[in-house]
Amino acid sequence: VAMQRRAATLGVSSLAAYQLCINVIIFFLLFGEPLSQLSQTKLPALVDAADGDAVKANLKSIGSLAIGASLAVAGMAYSTVRYGSGLFTSNPAVRSAVQIAAHDVFLNVAVAIVTVAVDGAMLASRDFGFMLGVGVCTNVMQLLYLPRCASLRGIFATFTGRL
Repeated sequence: VAMQRRAATLGVSSLAAYQLCINVIIFFLLFGEPLSQLSQTKLPALVDAADGDAVKANLKSIGSLAIGASLAVAGMAYSTVRYGSGLFTSNPAVRSAVQIAAHDVFLNVAVAIVTVAVDGAMLASRDFGFMLGVGVCTNVMQLLYLPRCASLRGIFATFTGRL
Protein backbone atom coordinates (compact mmCIF):
# COMPACT_ATOMS: atom_id res chain seq x y z
CA VAL A 1 0.00 0.00 0.00
CA ALA A 2 2.84 2.41 0.83
CA MET A 3 4.46 1.74 -2.55
CA GLN A 4 1.16 2.37 -4.33
CA ARG A 5 0.60 5.60 -2.41
CA ARG A 6 4.06 6.83 -3.36
CA ALA A 7 3.47 5.93 -7.02
CA ALA A 8 0.21 7.91 -6.90
CA THR A 9 2.13 11.05 -5.92
CA LEU A 10 4.17 10.71 -9.13
CA GLY A 11 1.10 11.13 -11.36
CA VAL A 12 -1.54 9.08 -13.10
CA SER A 13 0.81 7.57 -15.69
CA SER A 14 3.27 6.50 -13.02
CA LEU A 15 0.50 4.97 -10.93
CA ALA A 16 -0.83 3.04 -13.93
CA ALA A 17 2.69 1.86 -14.78
CA TYR A 18 3.24 0.83 -11.16
CA GLN A 19 0.02 -1.20 -11.18
CA LEU A 20 0.98 -2.96 -14.39
CA CYS A 21 4.50 -3.75 -13.15
CA ILE A 22 3.46 -4.93 -9.68
CA ASN A 23 0.82 -7.24 -11.17
CA VAL A 24 3.42 -8.76 -13.50
CA ILE A 25 5.81 -9.17 -10.54
CA ILE A 26 3.15 -10.88 -8.42
CA PHE A 27 2.19 -13.21 -11.27
CA PHE A 28 5.77 -14.33 -11.90
CA LEU A 29 6.55 -14.72 -8.19
CA LEU A 30 4.14 -17.64 -8.11
CA PHE A 31 6.74 -19.65 -10.04
CA GLY A 32 9.11 -19.46 -7.06
CA GLU A 33 6.73 -20.98 -4.54
CA PRO A 34 7.57 -24.63 -5.39
CA LEU A 35 11.16 -23.94 -4.30
CA SER A 36 9.94 -22.84 -0.88
CA GLN A 37 7.75 -25.92 -0.62
CA LEU A 38 10.68 -28.13 -1.65
CA SER A 39 12.79 -26.66 1.15
CA GLN A 40 10.01 -27.09 3.68
CA THR A 41 9.40 -30.68 2.61
CA LYS A 42 12.96 -32.00 2.43
CA LEU A 43 14.91 -30.12 5.09
CA PRO A 44 13.06 -30.80 8.38
CA ALA A 45 13.80 -34.53 8.33
CA LEU A 46 17.45 -33.86 7.54
CA VAL A 47 17.74 -31.22 10.27
CA ASP A 48 16.05 -33.52 12.81
CA ALA A 49 18.40 -36.35 11.85
CA ALA A 50 21.38 -33.99 12.32
CA ASP A 51 22.69 -35.05 8.91
CA GLY A 52 24.86 -32.03 8.18
CA ASP A 53 26.21 -33.32 4.88
CA ALA A 54 22.74 -34.08 3.54
CA VAL A 55 21.50 -30.65 4.68
CA LYS A 56 24.38 -28.94 2.85
CA ALA A 57 23.80 -31.00 -0.30
CA ASN A 58 20.07 -30.25 -0.20
CA LEU A 59 20.67 -26.52 0.31
CA LYS A 60 23.16 -26.51 -2.56
CA SER A 61 20.62 -28.18 -4.86
CA ILE A 62 17.83 -25.81 -3.82
CA GLY A 63 20.16 -22.82 -4.19
CA SER A 64 21.21 -23.87 -7.68
CA LEU A 65 17.60 -24.44 -8.69
CA ALA A 66 16.60 -21.08 -7.21
CA ILE A 67 19.30 -19.16 -9.07
CA GLY A 68 18.52 -20.83 -12.38
CA ALA A 69 14.77 -20.47 -11.95
CA SER A 70 15.05 -16.87 -10.81
CA LEU A 71 17.03 -15.85 -13.88
CA ALA A 72 14.68 -17.65 -16.28
CA VAL A 73 11.47 -16.41 -14.68
CA ALA A 74 12.80 -12.88 -14.21
CA GLY A 75 13.77 -12.87 -17.89
CA MET A 76 10.18 -13.72 -18.81
CA ALA A 77 8.88 -10.98 -16.51
CA TYR A 78 11.31 -8.48 -18.05
CA SER A 79 10.24 -9.45 -21.57
CA THR A 80 6.58 -9.15 -20.62
CA VAL A 81 6.89 -5.54 -19.44
CA ARG A 82 9.60 -4.42 -21.85
CA TYR A 83 8.17 -5.83 -25.06
CA GLY A 84 4.60 -6.74 -24.19
CA SER A 85 3.38 -3.63 -22.41
CA GLY A 86 1.20 -2.87 -25.43
CA LEU A 87 -0.90 -5.92 -24.55
CA PHE A 88 -1.92 -4.23 -21.29
CA THR A 89 -2.18 -0.55 -22.22
CA SER A 90 -2.27 1.66 -25.28
CA ASN A 91 -1.27 4.82 -23.39
CA PRO A 92 2.20 5.89 -24.62
CA ALA A 93 3.15 7.54 -21.31
CA VAL A 94 2.28 4.42 -19.32
CA ARG A 95 4.08 2.16 -21.80
CA SER A 96 7.18 4.34 -21.60
CA ALA A 97 7.18 4.30 -17.79
CA VAL A 98 6.68 0.51 -17.75
CA GLN A 99 9.53 -0.03 -20.20
CA ILE A 100 11.84 2.15 -18.10
CA ALA A 101 10.98 0.04 -15.04
CA ALA A 102 11.58 -3.28 -16.87
CA HIS A 103 15.05 -3.74 -15.37
CA ASP A 104 13.62 -3.22 -11.90
CA VAL A 105 10.92 -5.80 -12.58
CA PHE A 106 13.65 -8.27 -13.58
CA LEU A 107 15.61 -7.57 -10.40
CA ASN A 108 12.54 -7.76 -8.14
CA VAL A 109 11.46 -11.11 -9.54
CA ALA A 110 14.96 -12.60 -9.52
CA VAL A 111 15.70 -11.56 -5.94
CA ALA A 112 12.24 -12.54 -4.71
CA ILE A 113 12.44 -16.07 -6.11
CA VAL A 114 15.79 -16.70 -4.43
CA THR A 115 14.43 -15.14 -1.23
CA VAL A 116 11.38 -17.41 -1.29
CA ALA A 117 13.64 -20.46 -1.50
CA VAL A 118 15.77 -19.17 1.39
CA ASP A 119 12.67 -18.39 3.45
CA GLY A 120 11.47 -21.94 2.90
CA ALA A 121 14.80 -23.24 4.18
CA MET A 122 14.62 -20.99 7.24
CA LEU A 123 11.06 -22.10 7.94
CA ALA A 124 12.24 -25.70 7.73
CA SER A 125 15.04 -24.97 10.19
CA ARG A 126 12.53 -23.26 12.50
CA ASP A 127 14.48 -19.99 12.57
CA PHE A 128 11.36 -17.89 13.17
CA GLY A 129 12.92 -15.22 15.39
CA PHE A 130 15.55 -14.30 12.82
CA MET A 131 12.98 -14.23 10.02
CA LEU A 132 10.65 -11.98 12.00
CA GLY A 133 13.45 -9.62 13.01
CA VAL A 134 14.77 -9.26 9.47
CA GLY A 135 11.23 -8.81 8.11
CA VAL A 136 10.41 -6.03 10.56
CA CYS A 137 13.73 -4.23 10.01
CA THR A 138 13.53 -4.34 6.21
CA ASN A 139 9.91 -3.16 6.22
CA VAL A 140 10.79 -0.21 8.45
CA MET A 141 13.73 0.67 6.20
CA GLN A 142 11.48 0.57 3.14
CA LEU A 143 8.87 2.78 4.78
CA LEU A 144 11.56 5.31 5.73
CA TYR A 145 13.03 5.39 2.23
CA LEU A 146 9.79 5.47 0.19
CA PRO A 147 8.98 9.18 0.79
CA ARG A 148 12.33 10.05 -0.83
CA CYS A 149 11.61 8.14 -4.05
CA ALA A 150 11.18 10.38 -7.06
CA SER A 151 10.54 7.65 -9.64
CA LEU A 152 9.14 4.17 -10.14
CA ARG A 153 12.70 2.87 -10.23
CA GLY A 154 13.23 4.20 -6.70
CA ILE A 155 9.99 2.66 -5.48
CA PHE A 156 10.93 -0.73 -6.91
CA ALA A 157 14.45 -0.38 -5.47
CA THR A 158 12.93 -0.15 -1.99
CA PHE A 159 11.03 -3.36 -2.69
CA THR A 160 14.20 -5.12 -3.80
CA GLY A 161 15.95 -3.89 -0.66
CA ARG A 162 13.14 -5.20 1.50
CA LEU A 163 13.48 -8.65 -0.01
